[in-house]
Amino acid sequence: MDDLDRLFNYLVAHLQETAPGRLSKSWQVSELYQRLIPYRAHRRQLGFESIEDYEMAVLRLLAGERGYASLEPADAQEALAAEMAMAHPNPGSFREFAAATMILDSSAVRRVAHSDDAYAPPPKPAPPETAPRSAPPPPTPVLPIAVGDTTAEMPTTEVSDQKRAIVFEPVPGTFACPHCARALPAEREAIFCPFCGEQLDVADCRTCGEPIAPGWSFCLACGAVNRRGRSANDG
Repeated sequence: MDDLDRLFNYLVAHLQETAPGRLSKSWQVSELYQRLIPYRAHRRQLGFESIEDYEMAVLRLLAGERGYASLEPADAQEALAAEMAMAHPNPGSFREFAAATMILDSSAVRRVAHSDDAYAPPPKPAPPETAPRSAPPPPTPVLPIAVGDTTAEMPTTEVSDQKRAIVFEPVPGTFACPHCARALPAEREAIFCPFCGEQLDVADCRTCGEPIAPGWSFCLACGAVNRRGRSANDG
């Protein structure tokens, strides 16, 4: 593609976008370089290094090279063609025929209009695909376990007897006695506190069977008194 092709292709693309009706109508030569695609406003898109290159491409277009355009009166185009045949043509000589009218060749226009537009802006790149974030695992449910005057939490475990929703499993060296607050021995599993003699496991309410945690004196379901003996030998 040379300068003439670049000028003609850009002119067709520009008119197709801004004034498509002009592609099939005639207009004055002066409109081409003063209003439609003047050098100062379109030099970057045209890619010409100088105004002389731009004027030479316009001269070739108006001289009828490659049949891209025709002028009225016809002798105006003949004069410009003669100028182009000279050894050193004057690039700005077309300004002498500013009042002449020109029209673009319809077949050349269709060829450019239905081809890939070299002056169209490049398509925007598609945004990069991102992998969907996996949902975080649900938190492990916990049950509060009364230890003295504080409340500790430990993960729930499956219990064969669904009635015992409250689970108390003393861990040697971890929990203190809920009655006297003294640390339980680490070497053995404690069922009774070796210091105060109170029972450490979960018992059932003697009235309704609801689980009673260590340290509770009344059933939270029926309100019955549930004071347990102080040791395994108290009867």
